[in-house]
Amino acid sequence: MQEIIEILNKLQKGYDEKIPENAPSLIAEIFSSREDLLTLGTGTGELCFNRDEIMELIRSDWDGGWGDFKIDIDNAKIEGDGDAAWFFADCSLKYIFQDSAERDEYTIEIIKEAIAKNAASPKQRLSFLNWCLDLRWHHWRQPKREHLWASEISGMMLKENGAWKIAALHFATNKPYYSDERFEQLTEEYEGSCQRQKAKIALRRGNQPDKELLGSLKQLEGSFSFDLEQVAVFDAGRFFWVMAFGIEEKEISEDEVMNKAMKDISGVVASDMKTEDKVLATKRIIGYALKETANGMKFRLTAIAEKTADGYRFRHKHFSYPFGWIVEGKF
Repeated sequence: MQEIIEILNKLQKGYDEKIPENAPSLIAEIFSSREDLLTLGTGTGELCFNRDEIMELIRSDWDGGWGDFKIDIDNAKIEGDGDAAWFFADCSLKYIFQDSAERDEYTIEIIKEAIAKNAASPKQRLSFLNWCLDLRWHHWRQPKREHLWASEISGMMLKENGAWKIAALHFATNKPYYSDERFEQLTEEYEGSCQRQKAKIALRRGNQPDKELLGSLKQLEGSFSFDLEQVAVFDAGRFFWVMAFGIEEKEISEDEVMNKAMKDISGVVASDMKTEDKVLATKRIIGYALKETANGMKFRLTAIAEKTADGYRFRHKHFSYPFGWIVEGKF
């Protein structure tokens, strides 16, 4: 599927160059001409239902919103059937943090906001602040620091006039509290954003999931469940790209989480990492463990569902969770 690889290369080139004015031409070149495209970004407000919204999302990424985004195209997983194809690739997202009076002021504002808002419990707010400070000082001996977030990208392509074009796209990265969220999770605006997202899905014209597809999603449920008011699809005829939100219901004790963290820390200490990196990794593991016990496990799913004579059959599933590691036994 060399043509699909070329589309991913063009998307990567756009994120390398980061020229907002080039977003319209890139959209026209690599995205489907259909007006009901579906793309999911990493923030609560980044649910895009048409070409213009996708263009604004990409333009905002390039205009200072994102760091250095790299797609592992060489190891991308690609499958196809007829005029439809779907792909998945691991990515990395690099941010560079530099000491400055402005950044210190920004950190203080985050702390003030976490103290003042009542949308989360004290434990949730403290675990969030601990995570923020981990990022702020994660290489405290250096005035300029790089931080890599593990990320992922997946999507669906259609063949139009003999050429492959992107029809649906999902950007994912592990961030605090809710899967793929940024700093909005400790504000009252977070819940409002979720409600606006539900309303936007409800008002979307066409491409609504039918009862049979919703039933197929329910059959996937085990230790988790879906919010059926937050399901949207891209209808390609035989194949459907499905987006759904859910929550992990299985409870895990704090002891299990902390034991997992201690085991990970033991591995770090015994590794051949540099001493200062061991200190950083240990602090980061503790930060993730505190977040794991302080917050619920909400997630997002994007999937390829094939409509057959016997009902829907899932050909690809991409679960997006909020943490870099999931405690064994969660599923």
